[in-house]
Amino acid sequence: MKQKTVLCDSSSLISLTNSCFIDLLYFFTKKFNTQFIIAPSVKKEIIERPLSISMKAYELSAMRMKKAIDDRALSEVNEDTLEKAKEIMDLANNMLFARSKPIHLVDIGEADIIALAKATDCDVILMDERTTRMLIEAPFRLKEHMEAEMGINVMLNKRSFDDFNKIAGGMKVIRSSELVSIAYRSGYFSTFQNPEKMLEASLYSLKYGGCSIGFNEIDQILDELNA
Repeated sequence: MKQKTVLCDSSSLISLTNSCFIDLLYFFTKKFNTQFIIAPSVKKEIIERPLSISMKAYELSAMRMKKAIDDRALSEVNEDTLEKAKEIMDLANNMLFARSKPIHLVDIGEADIIALAKATDCDVILMDERTTRMLIEAPFRLKEHMEAEMGINVMLNKRSFDDFNKIAGGMKVIRSSELVSIAYRSGYFSTFQNPEKMLEASLYSLKYGGCSIGFNEIDQILDELNA
């Protein structure tokens, strides 16, 4: 079976660990030969820093992810992507304008995820953070969302858009909620008495754990399963 590579950002891993789903990494690694990878910046943010300064609110999550690395269910990938990340950040933050001022969309961490995805030719990006995900998948929908949120017209810099799209266009992005849905269809909840109810509870847990999924999206996922 061909190995698939999934690049994880901090938002998705936090959602999974907050909802007690870190074992999904083990499930996909064993069942589908999936390799889950993270950037050094992500490892530092969600594992090394909480453990080094004893951040009590995040220590349990950090220890769970550290064990996943020790067990090789999660791997750190070292690539020199800083310059490319800076380029991506500059393009993204000069793409949309409101009242003639650029709208800040991404920081260096989010830009580095895109740069690393390009460098490693990964199959999927696992990302729960909404803005960067929409920027990759549907920049025009992000523009409309910004206009609705701010109540003003938002202008698009076509040159920045075209250059950004050359880098990030075609990248596949999923959320932790979609990972759980795929796991459900692959038998992850089969040992429970009511797998569908477990899926529903899991999706709500992920939502309240940080995954940007709407109530209507949860209903749609459940309706499709019963169709």
